[in-house]
Amino acid sequence: MTDEKLKILEMVKDGTISPEEALDLIQAIESSGRSPMSFSSPADDSDTGSDETPEGSEGKPKKKPRYLYIKVDDQESGKKVNIRVPIALAKFAGKFIPKHARHEMHAHGIELDLEGLMDVLEKEGEQNLVEIDDEDGRKVVRIYTQ
Repeated sequence: MTDEKLKILEMVKDGTISPEEALDLIQAIESSGRSPMSFSSPADDSDTGSDETPEGSEGKPKKKPRYLYIKVDDQESGKKVNIRVPIALAKFAGKFIPKHARHEMHAHGIELDLEGLMDVLEKEGEQNLVEIDDEDGRKVVRIYTQ
């Protein structure tokens, strides 16, 4: 049994998540074909699967993204954050948002549909979503799919 599955079972044991939520997590891990606990750069991703979406503007098929990446590089503190989340896992992550938080977001006019958002990102193909540069032109925040 993988470390990720053991961690999920520990969360059930501790009462952090329900058995149903654990099953959803395990199924997402298995359907992504990768561990959601691995955080490597896209250059390290040796997946050569041919997940493709409809043709892009150049007539080439768009590659269907499998991951949502969030990278933050704080030059001042020297801290870096690199997060890679399988889109299959992100699709049902909304189930883990507590009801009180959903009500609070709704009260502020925020309707969050992570599954729908991830479906759109898959259909659009690989792309840069957010890039923030500092005053020297260095990228400090980058959010993208690949």
